[in-house]
Amino acid sequence: MNATTSALTLEEFHRIYDGVKPNHEYWFGEVVAKPVPTSLHSAVQLVLILLLRRFRWNALPEVSLKLIHDAAPVPDVIASQDKIEQPYPTKPVELCVEIRSPQDSLKRIFKKGEYYLSWGIKNVWIIDPEARTAWMMTHEHPDGIWIHPDGFLTADPDTTISLPELFEEVDNLVKPRSGESS
Repeated sequence: MNATTSALTLEEFHRIYDGVKPNHEYWFGEVVAKPVPTSLHSAVQLVLILLLRRFRWNALPEVSLKLIHDAAPVPDVIASQDKIEQPYPTKPVELCVEIRSPQDSLKRIFKKGEYYLSWGIKNVWIIDPEARTAWMMTHEHPDGIWIHPDGFLTADPDTTISLPELFEEVDNLVKPRSGESS
């Protein structure tokens, strides 16, 4: 993780960074600023949440996880088939999604995914909106499975989200309509 400051306690982190935008994450004593989301990033977040809701998942953006004392990550989307614990999940949710920003390295995002799996998260999706591809990480596939732009993301046998459908809906939100300038 790329640190912006170091050696804070979790309590100091919360006192200084709670409510500060853009969001920050706490990773083992270091504060990491999350990239400022673009309209494309936000559109992927919104559409993904709506698609997950179709499958009766409870999904929320930008919620801090309080699963261990040494880290407070903020996945782009979390989802559960049960109600999401308030004010922060202290038990693993079923799905964490990271949406790659242009300045994010895949190595860093996959490292976050490894932590999520080690904390009991069942599924981790990494979505690259620029390349229109994704990866799925599970306990059976901790190194991730690359998903072709024509492929599907799955979280269980009943939840299958098509990347073409996801990005078609995203395009409807962020691309100019015919006749409009960009």
